[in-house]
Amino acid sequence: MKKCYLLIICAATVQNGLCGYAPVNLLYPQDTVLKPRKWSDQRLHISHSVLFGVSDAQGWNGNGDKVSATQVWTADQNALAMVTGFDQGTEQANIAQECNAVDGDDGVRGHFDVTGDFNIPFSYQFGARYYIKNAFWVGAFIPVYKMQFKNVAWTDHTLNITADDVLTKARITTDFFANVSRLGDGLNLQEWEKTGFGDVVLMAGWHEHFRQYKEWIKDVATNVRVGISLPTGVQKDEDKVMFMPFGNDGSVAILAGMGLTINYVNRFNAGVDLEFLHVFNNTRKRRIKVDADQTEFLLLTKTDVQKDPGFSHRFMLFCDAKLVKGLSARVAYHHRKRSADTLYVLSYDYSSTIANTAESLKEWTTHNALFQLTWDMADEEKNKNKPQFTAFYMHPFNGRRSVQSAQAGCGFSLSF
Repeated sequence: MKKCYLLIICAATVQNGLCGYAPVNLLYPQDTVLKPRKWSDQRLHISHSVLFGVSDAQGWNGNGDKVSATQVWTADQNALAMVTGFDQGTEQANIAQECNAVDGDDGVRGHFDVTGDFNIPFSYQFGARYYIKNAFWVGAFIPVYKMQFKNVAWTDHTLNITADDVLTKARITTDFFANVSRLGDGLNLQEWEKTGFGDVVLMAGWHEHFRQYKEWIKDVATNVRVGISLPTGVQKDEDKVMFMPFGNDGSVAILAGMGLTINYVNRFNAGVDLEFLHVFNNTRKRRIKVDADQTEFLLLTKTDVQKDPGFSHRFMLFCDAKLVKGLSARVAYHHRKRSADTLYVLSYDYSSTIANTAESLKEWTTHNALFQLTWDMADEEKNKNKPQFTAFYMHPFNGRRSVQSAQAGCGFSLSF
């Protein structure tokens, strides 16, 4: 009974948790990479992990090309298109007409190169699992993130030759940040930093080993799991560029996973693990495109929008080897994919068709190699709580419309 109370206390301490599914390469708290080994005489497992970004994030655009993190969705930002698509008589429409924004875009005037360092200095992951009759378990999972966008610079390519150049500088690009904030209802183009919790994940699962008496195959382990992500996390700040939601952006989500591990000659494991995520619709004010030529950082319009998030899945292939007593190594391929999101604008003033041309709504992927060392002191009978230590390194090598950085981390778990 005391163990049950301990689990309830652990779960209660994480009610402001996070399960982030932004286009970044992070391990999430329920990820099987962070799952400690289960011993038959133990019921409760408590684990803590921390990851550090060891480099500034690198971007991959829609073609799969490696680019700056600020060029994941578009190569540059178009300040002329920013003021197009508005009703006549508005300040934006007047500026567009004065600057010949619709027909006079030459790819230089009003265009900005944007540079900046997006990174995730650290994330902390907490997990608690309680096993019921060995094979069945329930759990609560939570991380904490710190994200930042620093050293931001906007470089204006507008020349000073034609009358349109002069007007564009006078009406838009001179005092650019103040103009964008005024025209865009508080849109902030400069740096930011955020630390916070996210979406609590509650799960239940089944994990079982089937001993095999064959020459090569000695054990087959299977697992299935289901869970719910609660919308308690930090949502996307629509007034800051490059701001990633810490969770499912205000939506409830359900997830399910399964895995298979085969043990060879009691020294090697090889396996596959799959996880699927469905995020439900939600409605709130979001920034949208009102002209198809507008770029992601310069969306001045904010209105009520229902968002239908795309379906996500995570796929992992791995191979483990037992090096010496208690010490093992893992090499894994880690892939995540999310299909396109869809927006439904709840206003007759704007077009859902145009809003859905945003590049940031399209499918994104991450591809990572993962290396992990685990020291399992459970092999030592004197260790009643069977502590386990792990260290891992995750290296991105491909993707689409995603921001990824090399991540290094360590973890610690105890059993009761």
